[in-house]
Amino acid sequence: MKKTDLDAAVSAFQEKKEQALEKIPDEVAVEAAALYDKWEPGKHYAKGKRFQYDGELWRVEQEHDSLEQYPPSIHTAALYSKIEKPGEGDTPARPIHYSGNMELFKGKYYEQADVIYRCIRDSGVPIYADLSALVNNYVEVYTP
Repeated sequence: MKKTDLDAAVSAFQEKKEQALEKIPDEVAVEAAALYDKWEPGKHYAKGKRFQYDGELWRVEQEHDSLEQYPPSIHTAALYSKIEKPGEGDTPARPIHYSGNMELFKGKYYEQADVIYRCIRDSGVPIYADLSALVNNYVEVYTP
């Protein structure tokens, strides 16, 4: 097999893989984050594209070219959002790890700095402050 034939076969496989992964709903995709391409700086990302970063599944919120100094994080919430696993946050035993760039949902449990919080009202938008600063406004400290 010629190298050009092999390259064409690999490219066709990659395209079919990406098409199949796009059809998987978030609640299934998040359990198989390892199947998604890893985030890379210097790559063009279309809105809605899912990828893995630090073992988590993320979604692109707006089309852009990625830059090394702006990986998915609290500081790039306008570009990326983390996809949560189903059932996370439903009980204090399975809190959502709060990373500081997340929308909060009433009744869900969140964990930050080894403290568990219960959300007392929806935020409606991503929140950037530490949960400890949001006590009595958006969250309450959970005490069993």
